[in-house]
Amino acid sequence: MDELRDRCAAQIDGLHRVIEDWLTGRAPRTAEAFAAFVDAHSPEFTMVAPDGALLRRDELLPGFEGAHGTAPGLRIRISEVALVHADAGGVVVTYEEWQDGPAGRSGRRSTVLLEPHTSAPHGLRSRHLHETWIDTR
Repeated sequence: MDELRDRCAAQIDGLHRVIEDWLTGRAPRTAEAFAAFVDAHSPEFTMVAPDGALLRRDELLPGFEGAHGTAPGLRIRISEVALVHADAGGVVVTYEEWQDGPAGRSGRRSTVLLEPHTSAPHGLRSRHLHETWIDTR
């Protein structure tokens, strides 16, 4: 189980490095750099945003692509990665995401379903994500 938890943590952290690099503009605005984000998500990917909005992958991707370089100085930190459930179909993981950037500090507690995929980093890609704001007061 430790090896699986470590793979999940590496996948989650790696994806957030991609997100941070894209949003800060450190990553070039190229199809190849954007593909690192796209390929980390299943074609059936869905997300419940912290405000409760439900987004499908085809709704998420254009907004993320257009956000390149919009958050200079952004730093994202992942912590508290924990396995909730694992079987042949996937792994449910919880974690905290902390962002410090132009809009200040924010925190999210997230639950993600990672599905196995042979060509994905660490053999996993996101199938569903649910984020909830953490009160930072």
